[in-house]
Amino acid sequence: MDLNVILGAGVLLLVAFYLVKALSRPLAGLGKIALRSGVALAVIWAVNVVGHYFGFHMGMNLVSALTVGVLGIPGAALLLAVKYLI
Repeated sequence: MDLNVILGAGVLLLVAFYLVKALSRPLAGLGKIALRSGVALAVIWAVNVVGHYFGFHMGMNLVSALTVGVLGIPGAALLLAVKYLI
């Protein structure tokens, strides 16, 4: 094998390694938001099941799930406040 091919492959592997390392942090953050939004969707569903007996419900969509997933309990309170005050 030619020395240039070996050096080129080594540089390519180094660049690929650092590229994957640099991109893994933002992807981990997106995974965390996706997991929290999935849990939030389950909580919204539970609120809708219980709220059926009390006469209220929340819209179950991606924006609601992301709001509750990112903000947590205050996000759910915000959605309820927006629904009943507007």
